[in-house]
Amino acid sequence: MAPARCWILVCACLLAGIARGEVAVVFSVDAIQGEDWGAQGISITLQSSTAATASAVVEIQHVDLPGGHGALHGLMLDCPSLQRDDQAWRCDEGRLRLQESPLAAQTASWQGMFQSAGHWSIRIPRLVIGPGSLALTASAQAAGWSMALRPNLVPVGRIDSLIPGGALPADWGVAGRASGVVELSGQSSDPAHLVADLVIDQLNYASPDGRQAAENLLLKIGLSGRADGAAWSFDTNLAWPSGAVYSEPLFLDASQTGLRASAQGSWRPQRDILELDAWAVGLADTVRVSGTGRVDLRASAIEQLTIVINSERAGQFYQRLLQPFLIGTAGDDLDASGNLGIVMHFDRSGVEQAGLELNDLQIEDRQGRFAMGPVDGSIAWDRTREVPRSRLQVGGAHLYRIPLGSFDMEAEFAGDQLELVRPLVIPVLDGQAALDSFRLKGALVAGQSPHWRASASLRDISLEQLTGAFGWPPFAGALAASLEDMRYVDRRLSVGGGLDLNAFDGTIEIRDLQIGDPLGGVPILEADATLRGLSLAKLTQAFSFGRIEGRLDGKLEDLRLVAWQPDAFDLHLFTPPDDDSRHRISQRAVENLTELGSGIPAGLSVSLLSLFEEFSYDKIDLRVSLRGDRAELDGLARDDGGYYLVKGTGLPRIDVIGRNRSVAWKDLVERLRRIQVEGAAVK
Repeated sequence: MAPARCWILVCACLLAGIARGEVAVVFSVDAIQGEDWGAQGISITLQSSTAATASAVVEIQHVDLPGGHGALHGLMLDCPSLQRDDQAWRCDEGRLRLQESPLAAQTASWQGMFQSAGHWSIRIPRLVIGPGSLALTASAQAAGWSMALRPNLVPVGRIDSLIPGGALPADWGVAGRASGVVELSGQSSDPAHLVADLVIDQLNYASPDGRQAAENLLLKIGLSGRADGAAWSFDTNLAWPSGAVYSEPLFLDASQTGLRASAQGSWRPQRDILELDAWAVGLADTVRVSGTGRVDLRASAIEQLTIVINSERAGQFYQRLLQPFLIGTAGDDLDASGNLGIVMHFDRSGVEQAGLELNDLQIEDRQGRFAMGPVDGSIAWDRTREVPRSRLQVGGAHLYRIPLGSFDMEAEFAGDQLELVRPLVIPVLDGQAALDSFRLKGALVAGQSPHWRASASLRDISLEQLTGAFGWPPFAGALAASLEDMRYVDRRLSVGGGLDLNAFDGTIEIRDLQIGDPLGGVPILEADATLRGLSLAKLTQAFSFGRIEGRLDGKLEDLRLVAWQPDAFDLHLFTPPDDDSRHRISQRAVENLTELGSGIPAGLSVSLLSLFEEFSYDKIDLRVSLRGDRAELDGLARDDGGYYLVKGTGLPRIDVIGRNRSVAWKDLVERLRRIQVEGAAVK
């Protein structure tokens, strides 16, 4: 029997005894101890003057509340006027006094009804809880008992203080108010039914580290529960119509997203097992998340959980939920559209299976680094077992300014490994880029960075289209490469093999290519290159530099680009020793080379220079060494301390001599800009 029912029954029996005449009764008990409650210093005083009127006083010095909910001190229930009506005693003007309680000291009125058959009811209209209040009604009959609690603007911190151990962080400064109703009922001492309808408004909190915060939240909570044997079944819902929440790195404003959540399931108190038959969370115009689950609350462990995510507005989903986690990566500044779906299955060890479905997905980097779409298909992953092959169809893409045609991808994704099933062939600039093999590992291992290994090839890539895509003067020829051992480890891309460019009737070989953080904010490129037998006639024609005939070799060593801007290199351009081709240089080319070296033409006066359209030369030699913001210039040595950029021969003979050996890089770039190049922007 419930404690309240026990004492009401005692009072009812005493009242039944004194109802027959004028009598006074004092009943006292030193202590009573229940399973998880106790009371000390109990006294009940009943006094009757007539068969229909009486007075009663119940005093209890100390009560230990069940469930670890604290204690009461100095409790007194006083009814100066008990009235008998139809076999029942009624108190319409009772008084309640509490010296100490979890709800602080109290003085309140109460009304009640008592019958000898054990039927009773009590109502306390107002208990003060800080600036708010709580109304309590309770009743019991043969069929069972019921209780209703009606908080009105009760501080949530005070409610939390009534929970053993507290549910809210003590140092978060939680503030807010709760109003509504909580109804309990049962047939024995334990509740069997629960219905709650609550509103929490003006909810604010902030963690000391600033990673969690809320401002002016309004929450509407509904809950119904029913005891079924050893389990409670429940149905609950939550609405969040206003306010803002920050949970690092996410910021959500209800005015933009709005949130609704619901859950149905059961809870087994003895084992502390939570069964979620169905649950769902929805953000307006963004995403819906639903699923099922089973959670061991005692061990704080997921036994099984299924999460289904659907979004028909990939842009909103990315902006509000994904982008904050991608700051500082290549994916932190995107435009997106289309539909996506995600399914994940969890067990005690974590994610067991996952799948991604894409429909008409479009992705574009706002910085112009890449774009892709439309993308259709699915990706499936399993922790240990074989899974269906992942297949994607991509309608097109671009990487920086290079357009890519449509392509298909087929791969297997299981454990910590992603591997291509067949080569991935991408049309690009009248040729093909083929990813012949690819294996990724480490992407799903906590504390590790992804690393991959691949082999690829380039076939017949049009250099004319490639240079046009970057706004450079058009180059004739084709790009071919065999990239036999490409690796990405610790955010660093290294390329084995090399890139071979057939251009200007010669070859350009690029070796030891490495790119650190290639899609990050500050990529760093390092490489060496060798030029062999380039036709100066075609090269200078492409750049409208002025005509030079002959061949050109070159070495580019220790090239370093930071954020795609030169930071260091050693460049040597020179006439091949075995070049027996015709060596001629035009007046305009002489003027441009002179501008570049800040030197002077020698061998002819400036006035006579204009009389000739072209000149013979023996050798061309240019060295540029860059370190940071300074460039060192050099060529063929001269006795006077200068250097030849062009060493003439024959008649009319002309030498282009450089005098300045050290120059600021920005000044050298400015000289390049002043060179009479038509239709080209020198960068």
